[in-house]
Amino acid sequence: MIERCVFIFLSLSLVASLGGFFLYVPILPNLAVTFMLGGLCAMFWLGIRVGRRPQAVSISHSTPNETSQLSLS
Repeated sequence: MIERCVFIFLSLSLVASLGGFFLYVPILPNLAVTFMLGGLCAMFWLGIRVGRRPQAVSISHSTPNETSQLSLS
């Protein structure tokens, strides 16, 4: 029974501290941080999706000629 009361008290204190934080801090920085983190998560998710896609890559081997080489003379 004591554990149940402790868990209820801890959950209420967590909700109260989060509510107090969001009342104390202005909403605009919170929204900016939320959108930035959302954008980073979206970029990470997109990178995983693109990285898992199989790609058919063909490498063409060309013979080197002297006009494409760098020269110091």
